[in-house]
Amino acid sequence: MSTKFLSLLAVLALPGTAVAQSSEPENKWEYIATAYGWFPGVSTTVETPIGDVEADVDFDEILETLDIAVLGAFEARKGRVALIGDLQFFDVSADTERAPGAFTGAEIDSQLMIFSAYATYALVDSDDLRFDVGGGLRYNGSSVEAQLIQEGGADGPFFEDDGGWTDLLLAARVYRQFSDKWYGTGYADVGGFGIEDSSELTWQLSAGLGYQFNDKWSTVGGYRHYSVEHGDDLVTATIEVSGPFLGVQARF
Repeated sequence: MSTKFLSLLAVLALPGTAVAQSSEPENKWEYIATAYGWFPGVSTTVETPIGDVEADVDFDEILETLDIAVLGAFEARKGRVALIGDLQFFDVSADTERAPGAFTGAEIDSQLMIFSAYATYALVDSDDLRFDVGGGLRYNGSSVEAQLIQEGGADGPFFEDDGGWTDLLLAARVYRQFSDKWYGTGYADVGGFGIEDSSELTWQLSAGLGYQFNDKWSTVGGYRHYSVEHGDDLVTATIEVSGPFLGVQARF
């Protein structure tokens, strides 16, 4: 349990929250990193030829079912231009009684590795407001396994959606300075669109409220939701990851 808890607290910068105003000249690069704890619930739906298999892990159960969570991001910004890299990895196992037909339950293991790279441009860049739009690519490496359980505990049919693909992304984010200390952030992206082997749809939303201790350090908390749907003619898997976060941000 303690290892899983520390894995969650090791989370680094979410792209929607690593936005802050800078007094640096526009010809200098500014770098932003954030350490986070993210405490989400996870919902997985596997659509199979014999019916849907669903498993939900609530926020208060995540420490028992999360095998590992590794997330990290880094931002470089110069003037109105920002470059962002974001890495996420989840491994969540769960048992469910929501199985199709005469099956009594199922075991679902979801592994999701995501690397996103964005470039954004600030359409608005004032002392108290910054609004960025941009785009990028997201590589998804996903493995979702569903083992159906028969009456008496014997294994039934096994289904898997496994592979890697790349999604085109459109992104937007906003930073608003409310006072000398308080600020708000928001981030959204959407992608996939069923192009070739990409996701049918992937999207995320993040909103946070932050407090600045000084020019370098601040803290921010809020809520984040991530969703991806991908599959083929046989199996389609949908993963939803959603929950509160709390972190510390450093600018240098």
